[in-house]
Amino acid sequence: MIYQMVRNEDDAWDLTQDGFVRAWRSLANFRGQSSFFTWLYRIMTNVSLDWLRRKKIESGQEFDDSISLPGIAPGAVTAPQAVVPPAVKLADQEIRKRIDEAITRLSDEHRQVIVMRELEGMEYHEIADAIGCSIGTVMSRLFYARRKLQTMLRDVHEQL
Repeated sequence: MIYQMVRNEDDAWDLTQDGFVRAWRSLANFRGQSSFFTWLYRIMTNVSLDWLRRKKIESGQEFDDSISLPGIAPGAVTAPQAVVPPAVKLADQEIRKRIDEAITRLSDEHRQVIVMRELEGMEYHEIADAIGCSIGTVMSRLFYARRKLQTMLRDVHEQL
């Protein structure tokens, strides 16, 4: 989740550690009004947003598109893989880069709900609990974030 917000693996690891330290120090303050996951997710979100406010990510930054799965060594063959032509692979990488750049250009509030809903798969009520707002606010932010993404990525959609 943090990587999706900050788009830098090293910073994401640092912020994750900061978030767990903050959670450990605040454990006595956990009231149990929400699930532990929601409480921890909120702490991690706050750590990310605080960092973003301080850093103000510059546009045009390159992102690492690699995906690592726990328990699977990078590059390990886990199943038969289809051969993808280089032109298709390049086109997919360019589209992914454009989507990453578009998400980065969203406001912090819009990026936050898009990441939580579309990348993390969270439900509206979970997002609302995690960021401390109403479900209606989550729905509104998602609507406007999606609309902005559609506008920014209109040419990508036409290429498909």
